[in-house]
Parts: sequence; C-alpha cells; structure tokens
Amino acid sequence: MYSDGEGIEKISPFDILPRIITATEWSIIERGIKQRVKALNIFLADVYDDQFIIKDGKIPAALILSCPNFMKEMVGVDVSHGIYTHISGIDPMGDSDGNFYLLEDNLRTPLVFRT
Repeated sequence: MYSDGEGIEKISPFDILPRIITATEWSIIERGIKQRVKALNIFLADVYDDQFIIKDGKIPAALILSCPNFMKEMVGVDVSHGIYTHISGIDPMGDSDGNFYLLEDNLRTPLVFRT
C-alpha cells in the first residue's frame, strides 16, 4: 500500500471494525458460497471435458476459447477428484434489508509441472 514511494497516504480497502455475523446469517452465507463454488466447478468441468454448454449453444465457443485463461491443453485431462476450483475467494455483502449478495468471486487453481 505504501511501497510505491510516492509518500501519499492511501485508503485501506478494509474496514477496521469487523462486521459481526450471527450464526443464522452465516448459515445462509455458507450455503450460498458452497452452492456458488459447486456451480463454478461444474462449469469448469464441462468446459474442460464434454463442453455441453458450448454444444447446446448456451455460451458461444469463441467466448470460452478466446479467453486468455482458457488452457486448451487441459481439455480432457482427468483432474484429481474432479476438482478444478481449489481456492475460491467469494466476497459476499449484505444490504440494508438483511439480504446477502455475491460481490465477486476469484478462483485459483494450482499449476503442477511434471517432468
């Protein structure tokens, strides 16, 4: 945050006071996060295997195949336990009515080099 050498104070992207989440609220958030990660993993499994989402015309092939993060070398690769999404950063947020929404998600997958 301060490593750019400009000497200008910058706003921290985090609130210094944590939000208290009740067990009931957390139960809702947890179910939503699990559902989201499962859906993302199913999507990736399809994209890198049968590609039904492309064949059925739900997503244009060019949208997937032109993505710089799409690894054509992984098509048809049998991944361990069928899991593509190993690390997921899911950012929920609450609104003033007590509902929770997904602000964004970030997926990370390990890259393994074998000789």
